[in-house]
Amino acid sequence: MRITYIGHSGFLAEFSHCCCLFDYYQGEIPATDKDKPLFVFVSHRHQDHFNPEIFHITGPKEIHYILSSDTRRYMRDHMDLSGLHFMKAEESLTLTWNGATCSMTVKTLHSTDCGVAFLIHTEDKNIYHAGDLNWWVWPGESKQYNNNMTANFKKYTEPLKGLELFAAFLPLDPRQEEWYDKGFSYILENTRTRYAFPMHFWKDFSVIPKYLSTPTGKAHKNEIMILEKEGQIMNCPEDKEDK
Repeated sequence: MRITYIGHSGFLAEFSHCCCLFDYYQGEIPATDKDKPLFVFVSHRHQDHFNPEIFHITGPKEIHYILSSDTRRYMRDHMDLSGLHFMKAEESLTLTWNGATCSMTVKTLHSTDCGVAFLIHTEDKNIYHAGDLNWWVWPGESKQYNNNMTANFKKYTEPLKGLELFAAFLPLDPRQEEWYDKGFSYILENTRTRYAFPMHFWKDFSVIPKYLSTPTGKAHKNEIMILEKEGQIMNCPEDKEDK
């Protein structure tokens, strides 16, 4: 699998039989193999995760759009597109191609903000894109708010516990100040993640080496992918020694 970091929470994941574009909102979308289907995921309606430019992508002969249902109200000009799939939380969708010899299963989780998170299974791999499902506790919020957020985050991520994730795209948001890493660390500590990609850090790339200097970051340094620029391409082989 090859990953291109586009920006913010946007990534392109290229598999042997398909490509997946996640939460694009700005930057350059890499060209993909026209013979592979492209699956475009939008976790929710916020403008830093959803840009209608995705509906003007050309090249791949087959494009599917898997959108959180809260984007539907903004789809007035695009409802006639083929390959549209709207999903609510706790739903499942199976897509097949190449005469049903290839398949993808998409499951959605509740978000602690808007929309959904995506858990995808294809080519014998689990891929997780959190969207805005994060442990959104804030120093300036009330104890009750933060306690409710904590309970909801742990409840909504329960389906991930103990799961083997080949790649996980997880918020690491410096706006949370001393709590910026709570959600990121929780997922690493409660799953078996091979490649963890920080996202939603608002162009503050310094948050990644900062996290790697923490005890949890040091413990999981082999899993954490170090992003240094938008447009960065990373190879994620089955055997990490080949990376």
